[in-house]
Amino acid sequence: MAIKERNQHLRVIAEILTVHIPEHLKDDPDLARDLLSVAGTALLSIYEDAEKSAKAWDKRAYDLRADELRREWDWALGASNYALGLALRPQPLQQSDIDKLRRLIRPELEKPARRQIPDPDRFRGATHAVRHQQAQRKKPVRW
Repeated sequence: MAIKERNQHLRVIAEILTVHIPEHLKDDPDLARDLLSVAGTALLSIYEDAEKSAKAWDKRAYDLRADELRREWDWALGASNYALGLALRPQPLQQSDIDKLRRLIRPELEKPARRQIPDPDRFRGATHAVRHQQAQRKKPVRW
């Protein structure tokens, strides 16, 4: 994934957080959780891709470029953890939680000019899939 794809993911996340979640927060909280799971997963993929690209720069001995890339995208892991934590917690979602996530991503996160997600219902069940995926992960052995 190149910078173009990372920015496209960010536009999709911006649309989810500024358009779709506020629409469905009160009337369909399960769909809002599913959309939040999609946003958290997209943020995690952004972070993993940036780290992969930084490792490739490190192999070529471009340490400054790799460090700059890591600094540019280091917020994505924390935002992903926060989004997935909100989606998986039993308490109901609040607008203040969504606003905090928007500030974690970018303070100037704005509504995109054109919608990229015509039907957010296609993401129904994303929270269940994330729960299942996390349950399948091996837990580290701690002494």
